[in-house]
Amino acid sequence: MKIAIPVFDENLQIFNNTGHTPFFAIFEQIGSGMFKKIDFVELRKNPRGDESANTGCSHKDSDMSEEERVAHKNEHNVLGEIIQDCAIVLVKKACQNTAKVFNERGIKVCKIDVSCQSAKDALKFIKL
Repeated sequence: MKIAIPVFDENLQIFNNTGHTPFFAIFEQIGSGMFKKIDFVELRKNPRGDESANTGCSHKDSDMSEEERVAHKNEHNVLGEIIQDCAIVLVKKACQNTAKVFNERGIKVCKIDVSCQSAKDALKFIKL
């Protein structure tokens, strides 16, 4: 099972705003229970990455027309493409469109504690 976590870079510090994360850190879990092993696999670049949006986005769907909302949601589809082979994504924050894209692809969204700073520490928040 593959797990995605939004991060700044190879230091694997968690990026708060999933939709604009510069990278997704990909981990793979093999086995379960006391035989479970989770290894770091790779970083995947997000073309929507924007480090200045770490604390959140300024756009609100309520301020958009229906056509703008559809276009905005479609901009998020790339997120689902990047981690399409992952079963879970661990997030601190994910806007409605980001969560919708993951759900449509069968990727489970699991919230992690806002105090968690490291992707490796976030792995304890996996809930199946």
